[in-house]
Amino acid sequence: MDGSHGESAELKPNWKLWLEIDGEYVFGPGAYAILKSIQEEGSITRGAKALAMSYRYCWGLMKRIEVQTGKKPLETFKGGSEGGGGARLTDFGLELMKRYTEIQSRFEELAER
Repeated sequence: MDGSHGESAELKPNWKLWLEIDGEYVFGPGAYAILKSIQEEGSITRGAKALAMSYRYCWGLMKRIEVQTGKKPLETFKGGSEGGGGARLTDFGLELMKRYTEIQSRFEELAER
């Protein structure tokens, strides 16, 4: 060790967690953030804006998850003549978030030991 990080530097584990199907990325921190933001904001447009992401990117990632899993992570709905449409998470979208959070928590617990 060259000492450039100081003698008291502590080595800590770090990781990036994502879920795969047949070795292909399906869900990770970015998709989690998008679903959470859509859940909080009530629409893809507002969710994307809150994350400073484009609507097109967020929608594309949600469609990619749907294609890879065969299940929709969210459902959209149109508003009436005044507009007001939006999006809400499906049970599958909520399950993805729950599983991701549970696995992330387990990794964090292990890292603290």
